[in-house]
Amino acid sequence: MLKKIGMVTAIAATVFLAACGGGGDSATDGSSGAAPRSSVTGPLTPVQNTLSTSVLQPLAVATSGTPLAGVVSCVDYAVNGDALNIVNSLANSVQAAATNPAAIAGSAAQIQTQVQQLAADLQQMLTSLAGGAACNASGSVTSISGNPLAGTPLAALGDQLLPILATIQAGSSGTPSLSSLASQLSQLSTAFNTAYAMLPSSATSAPVLGGALTTVKGTVTNLVTLLQTAAAGNPTTTTTALQTTVTSLLNNLLLNVLPVNAIQSSSGSTAISNPITAAISQLTSLLGTGLGSGASLSTLQSTLASALAPVLSTLNQSSGSGGATFLTTLLSQLTGALSALPGGGSGAAAVTNLLNTVLPTITNTLSSILGGILGGGSGGSCLFASVPLLSVLCL
Repeated sequence: MLKKIGMVTAIAATVFLAACGGGGDSATDGSSGAAPRSSVTGPLTPVQNTLSTSVLQPLAVATSGTPLAGVVSCVDYAVNGDALNIVNSLANSVQAAATNPAAIAGSAAQIQTQVQQLAADLQQMLTSLAGGAACNASGSVTSISGNPLAGTPLAALGDQLLPILATIQAGSSGTPSLSSLASQLSQLSTAFNTAYAMLPSSATSAPVLGGALTTVKGTVTNLVTLLQTAAAGNPTTTTTALQTTVTSLLNNLLLNVLPVNAIQSSSGSTAISNPITAAISQLTSLLGTGLGSGASLSTLQSTLASALAPVLSTLNQSSGSGGATFLTTLLSQLTGALSALPGGGSGAAAVTNLLNTVLPTITNTLSSILGGILGGGSGGSCLFASVPLLSVLCL
């Protein structure tokens, strides 16, 4: 299993670097041609690459065969890719504003492309929830004639989001501005909040899926504030908004999409999350300092990549023999549990299987990793029991 993850991770890395934004699954089943995927090279590009190849795509592999694989892949493209590309564009413009005050406003055209791509990836995420294709490196989007989630407990997502996503993808006449883009995303944010409130708790509180939905919802809301702030053209306030956006986004990706908080919740321990949040805080602090110092792009990239290193170190704490780590143990346990499930089908059948079989299986698997009432692990013991830094997670 670990060899499988390593091989797919290497493939994902190649795809990511070729696409330059968000890792992904190459599936294009039922897709219509779309504009080639674009990206923005900026201070966070190495961070994006690392998150995709080391965390998000391995999680997609571990959940393969279920709608969650497509959801994780689309979060990789939409949040780690498109949203952080918007951050990259504004970060670059803040740097340029030192000699060109109009640079921040001038980033609107580039950001519009990323906003439209974000809308396309979120549309594809809805399709993947119903057992359809995942997001992919080409930017292709599955053609849909109606709500793929109609008649299911997740129908509100399609009902609320699809009309706005289509409008954003279609674009508008005239030259875009940061204010107009913020207005588009504000409509999307309102729709997402409305839909989220109508979803069953079995979806919003579930490991991985709940984290993905919360991450997308929070990211869109933060992007609205970011673009509204940037529209004023002030580099200092824009930098602060960039830091807030990045902090929230990375915490959600690393603690909620990757179900670290779900694992910790039963033990009351913060052994994994504390080092991660500290590293993210350091990274965003360095981002702000770097943008204000006029440092070169290569220097900023190197600085932020180094700041992310403690996150990977935390996730890769040894948890057993044979080189197993916290992350690989989690992924291998999920793979084993989910690979034993029957195929989920498509449409309503896929959603039913997701809510009634896949999500309970993941919840039970996380509990079994820690031992306790399900007596998980080898011989009924917690898999982290003999690991000094992780044993506090055991029930």
